[in-house]
Amino acid sequence: MTATLVTDEWEDLVTRGRRFVSSETSAQFSLGDIALQMVPVPPNGKRPPMKAFKLLANYADEIGLEAERFEEYRRVAAAWPKAQRAKKVCWTVHALFAHRSDRFELILNPPVYRRTGQRIWTCELASRELGRKPRVTTEAGRAKVREAADLIEEDDEVAVEIVERAMTKQSVVDKVADKPHVRERFNRAQSARISRAREETKRQPEVRKLDENREVLMVLGLCSAFSHGIGKTLPGLHLAELSDDAKDSIREGLMRVTAAVEWTEHVLQTGSTDMDAGLERLLSEG
Repeated sequence: MTATLVTDEWEDLVTRGRRFVSSETSAQFSLGDIALQMVPVPPNGKRPPMKAFKLLANYADEIGLEAERFEEYRRVAAAWPKAQRAKKVCWTVHALFAHRSDRFELILNPPVYRRTGQRIWTCELASRELGRKPRVTTEAGRAKVREAADLIEEDDEVAVEIVERAMTKQSVVDKVADKPHVRERFNRAQSARISRAREETKRQPEVRKLDENREVLMVLGLCSAFSHGIGKTLPGLHLAELSDDAKDSIREGLMRVTAAVEWTEHVLQTGSTDMDAGLERLLSEG
């Protein structure tokens, strides 16, 4: 039966399997493109704000996908513009090469797959290209991985200790640090902790008082700058002698000032800093 499968049916099964993998790869890149549409890559290597990751997480949750997986799709899609994606190469290989500066040339020059003699990229060959050992393939190795996964899943404290012990080995640290999605999750966790610490600090009475004084002084400074500038400058001007066009220009400026004052009063009363498009456009013209 095995010989018959190898000789007569194997190629057909491989062809069908590759078609399914291609379909999955297309879906993963499509999801990544959606994530990029929602949160484009900031210029100059900057990180998106935390609210952007919250947006991605909410969307992922609504479509039944893990937030980390959705963000990984975004990362890989950003690394591979549509014109540079290799149709016959699976998404995982694209993900493995996403951090390589030579990835566009690399993916077009696959090595020889010894079993068939064809030049193709497999996940194992891609891992070897990156200098990594292939994933555990023996049954004994897979059993150990399942055992560790069960321990991690069952008890958070045990999971933390396992990770801590693993990270005492520099070789493990190096390999983990080489995985972009792991670095991204760690960075997000650190950013979230810093944000929570800041919020907790802001809630302390003495800090809230300092923030209140700072905000009051900031607004009063803006008011003082305008009123002082007008009081000092206006007496020396000849506004009544200006042309109608010039007067209209000044009136437009006063409209912006009035709108800003009314908006400030609205914020004082409601606490909402939202503004409609007309007001935003009016204030931005100044």
